Amino acid sequence: MSVSTKFILRKQSNPNGLTFPIMMRITINRKDQLVSTKKYSSVEDWDDKEQRVSKNHDTNKSINLLLKTISSEVDLFVLSAGRNNAPISFEDVKALVRKYTGGAVQPKAGRLLAYFDQQIEILKTQNRLGYAATFQSTKNSLSNFTKEKDFDFTSLGLEFILKYETYLLERKCAATTRSVYFRTFRTLWKNAMKDKACPPEHYPFKDFNFSKYNNPRTKKRAITKEQIDKIAELKLNIEQDTLINSRNYFLFSFYCRGLNFTDLASLKWENIKDGELNYFRAKTKEEFRFQLHPQAIVILDYYQSLEGNSDAGYIFPILYKRHHSEQSIRDRKLKVIKRVNKDLKELAGLAGVEKNITTYVARHSYATVLRRNRVSKEIIGQSLGHDNTKTTDIYLDDIGDPVMDDLINSII
Repeated sequence: MSVSTKFILRKQSNPNGLTFPIMMRITINRKDQLVSTKKYSSVEDWDDKEQRVSKNHDTNKSINLLLKTISSEVDLFVLSAGRNNAPISFEDVKALVRKYTGGAVQPKAGRLLAYFDQQIEILKTQNRLGYAATFQSTKNSLSNFTKEKDFDFTSLGLEFILKYETYLLERKCAATTRSVYFRTFRTLWKNAMKDKACPPEHYPFKDFNFSKYNNPRTKKRAITKEQIDKIAELKLNIEQDTLINSRNYFLFSFYCRGLNFTDLASLKWENIKDGELNYFRAKTKEEFRFQLHPQAIVILDYYQSLEGNSDAGYIFPILYKRHHSEQSIRDRKLKVIKRVNKDLKELAGLAGVEKNITTYVARHSYATVLRRNRVSKEIIGQSLGHDNTKTTDIYLDDIGDPVMDDLINSII
């Protein structure tokens, strides 16, 4: 797809006037359309070659800044769409221009899947890549349900939502996954109403029983300290470097208070000082600082002198200098975590641990081991970065409350 833009003066719109509107001409596959910037200039003050107004214009600084901003944002949008092989329409570009000129943003024809695409692109331009991925997975699910057929919002009602729910249930989609899909679907619908892609009175979610998706019960994935020790004690050959790395990531997460993989991959040597780990959690931006467990220090010593370690100052050989953009960093983390989870299944088998182990098991196991050793929920929650004990309860509800069990059994 060939896409180009240029700022021009539209002289024919005011043939007898002294000033003319500055328009952006959008060319897609040799076809042109115009969108107004809401700014004006005389022929004498307009530099057609540089596509800007001259210094003689009374408001040249503000106009040129606006034109430069619009041009940069459009170029970024076109580049992003090209990388993702996404189609670009005139309305896509016009909507982006209107965002900066105060014009009315016109959504993509009020159609469900098309509006998903628009929202995903907006999230990507805001570097909200994780949220964009959630919207993309929800859109993919809905697209599979409709067999890639798109529909106007106004043609969809409660019946469509209920049929989609049945579709997910028949495919044994987990409750947590259904919760993500429906919460994202509802958010998109509300955004569509705000953008007038859908009439505000047409909101079928008001008649849908949503309470079951607000706090779905997750299947717990914790293993015991004895099982963790079995994995740690496995004799691995030096040639099994990927298994060694995957095991180290898992154990480091466990010994560092349930550190999640995203934060682990982003750790640099500068985060380690005087035997302490100091970092900001990516999800909550909360700062953590604590004394390192002796086993965590052993793992750090291994990577301190490892040949071929990260050339960008990262502790673990996950991110390198070539991963310089947020998208490349995210893609790299997803690629590595997929491999690590595959390795952890193999490690569990070698250790005789009959559970499906992933990187997140380390976080749940950390909380479970502490609770079984009579550590209070408040302290566990604080170490995990939870705002309240309700979140901690979600981590622990499969093991009951061993502290209360011991107390009651000792009395009766």
